[in-house]
Amino acid sequence: MRLPDWEAHLIGTLTTPTGGDDSHGVAIYRNARLVILRNTLAGAYPVCRALVGDDCFDAIVRDTLAVQGSTSANLHRYGDALPEVIAQSPLAGSVPYLADVARLEWHVHWAHYAPDAHAQVLDAAALGTLLAQPADTLRAGLVDGAWYVTSPWPVVSIWRAHQPDAAIALSSIDLGTREAAVVTVQDHRVVVLDLDPSTAAFLAACDATPSLEAALTQTLTAQADFDLTACLAGLYRAGILALSAQPASPRLPLGDTP
Repeated sequence: MRLPDWEAHLIGTLTTPTGGDDSHGVAIYRNARLVILRNTLAGAYPVCRALVGDDCFDAIVRDTLAVQGSTSANLHRYGDALPEVIAQSPLAGSVPYLADVARLEWHVHWAHYAPDAHAQVLDAAALGTLLAQPADTLRAGLVDGAWYVTSPWPVVSIWRAHQPDAAIALSSIDLGTREAAVVTVQDHRVVVLDLDPSTAAFLAACDATPSLEAALTQTLTAQADFDLTACLAGLYRAGILALSAQPASPRLPLGDTP
């Protein structure tokens, strides 16, 4: 048997039991693999695990393993499919905020382990030069290494209530509150920065449209009192504003999924 064929057979035996006699000898390795992936997901999604309990979380893990295999030797890249698994499960009805909490957790997890983005933050002079150009020739958004999450649920507060230095109790959170945030790395620390609804709407429009002008038009359609100057200034002060006269480059991938 050629080495590639043997490797393919071994991987298939570990990931897809056949029930034959040859599968018994590798059962311990197969189970160890499942435990490792389960622990990987538990480490990436500790708040989700705390919200639903171990038994329910293990069911989510099994469903995730069924739809997403690990394709990288770096296990920190594994598990970005879990939020969508939750969104397609009965939990989407019983715990409707759980999928968005998972999306926030994945961004926090990935910010710890993603390759350095080397974001180029504009200085004031460069920003002024760009903003003097026609808005239909500009693209705006977040710098590489920053990701935003927006939700009809208070997912940021729920996440913060589970942190070691929590200043808010889970029982005091109003589930009727919409929240949004940007996850990024500042001074070698992962931070979760609150976003106001207008800025969240603007960032969504930037992702959905080809230019700053189109993003502004879409945002104003939804929020007539949107203040572009204040929004851009807030993103710039936070060090997360990307503005260019060129088409936006592809964002860094999150985890194994292209």
